[in-house]
Amino acid sequence: MRSRLLDLVTRPAVAGTVAALVLRALTLASRFLLSLLLARMLSPAEMGQYGLLTAALAFALLAVGLEFYSYTLRELVPASPERRARIIADQMVLGTAALVVVGIAVAVAIAAGSFPARLAPWFIVILVTEHISLEATRILIITWRPVRAYIGVFLRGGIWVYAIALLMFAAPSTRTLETVLVWWAFGGVLSIAFSAFSLSELPWHELRGYRPNFKHIREGLLTARPFMLTAVGALVISYVDRFVIDAFVGRDALGIYTFYSTILIGLLSLGGSVSHQFLPKVIAGYAAGPDAYRTAMWSFFWSMLALVCATMIVSALVMGPMLALLGLSTYAASIGVFYAILPGAFLRMLADVPSYALYAARSDKYLLICNLGSAGVSTVLNVVLVPALGIYGAALAGGIASAVLFLSLAGFAVHRMRVSLKESVATGSVGLPIDPDMLYP
Repeated sequence: MRSRLLDLVTRPAVAGTVAALVLRALTLASRFLLSLLLARMLSPAEMGQYGLLTAALAFALLAVGLEFYSYTLRELVPASPERRARIIADQMVLGTAALVVVGIAVAVAIAAGSFPARLAPWFIVILVTEHISLEATRILIITWRPVRAYIGVFLRGGIWVYAIALLMFAAPSTRTLETVLVWWAFGGVLSIAFSAFSLSELPWHELRGYRPNFKHIREGLLTARPFMLTAVGALVISYVDRFVIDAFVGRDALGIYTFYSTILIGLLSLGGSVSHQFLPKVIAGYAAGPDAYRTAMWSFFWSMLALVCATMIVSALVMGPMLALLGLSTYAASIGVFYAILPGAFLRMLADVPSYALYAARSDKYLLICNLGSAGVSTVLNVVLVPALGIYGAALAGGIASAVLFLSLAGFAVHRMRVSLKESVATGSVGLPIDPDMLYP
């Protein structure tokens, strides 16, 4: 029995899956640790500034990446090594141009006094390292090297958090936001170095004298356009509240809200990590026919419901004692915000089920409508409710927007499951949604 168990564990496929899960768990744990560390070491105002910085970084990453991966991943799968190198080179050209544009926008924001000049260099460095390492991770995943991909994710978003935790406790002088940004950038550099080593077997030497294929770049941008609009909607729902709170309530209140919302974004990543594993089954079920499609969806739904309920209950029970244990009295005084945000997080996690149902059915139009509509609801409600209710207004706005997102997606998904499912659908893993562990903020 023992030898059979050892044989099972040492199989490459099983060992790879276990390694990937361990790396994902360590990365998610580091996100939670960083939230507690920042709350312990920084003032609420500095925590608020961190919240604005990460929100701006999330939008900047979208502006640099342009969701172009939705095109390149599809092209990479059947391509030869030489063709893969050229595809990646074209994406690097586009990314470099987008980085220049974003850099100019940051310089204008500094001149206008809306962006802190002291943080701008680190913002640009982190933007560059996050973008490069993020795209490298996607390439490693789509070329069937998930363990190496998640090692890169852990280097970029995990290992430096554990290192900085020890450093801050040992040296109080390092308890600054700048220290966090320096180490964050260092983690990105480590991830890039590892990814470069992992992709070194591609024939990069054949790119000498290669000219970018602007026709393919234009085709890629057209392909990526709907994905980019959907991503904009998702980011607005997640981050617009921070800008509204800063404008109408203040930086200290934003710091408290950032602490709780960052923890809940980590919970969303946990849910997304699990739901991501169901997507190939949902796609295969849709291709197999109505019965298989419905069976896959119900299995997905009940699994996610169990996970979401357990996560929400444990979080609600643990948060209060944890804050008391760590002596975070400032945050404990506003713990009601955490409980107010929880329902929205519950619905956002559960929304993966109808979202993936529509994605498998290639109903991209419905996904776009739901995400942009919910983003509009979130923006309007935040502007209306935050001035009157403060950070509780932001929590309420987020909850309503999440309900709109879930209900609209569910309505379209149910409609899609009732119609004829005769179209043939590719069952490959090309163009899968963003892995939730990839975006660190």
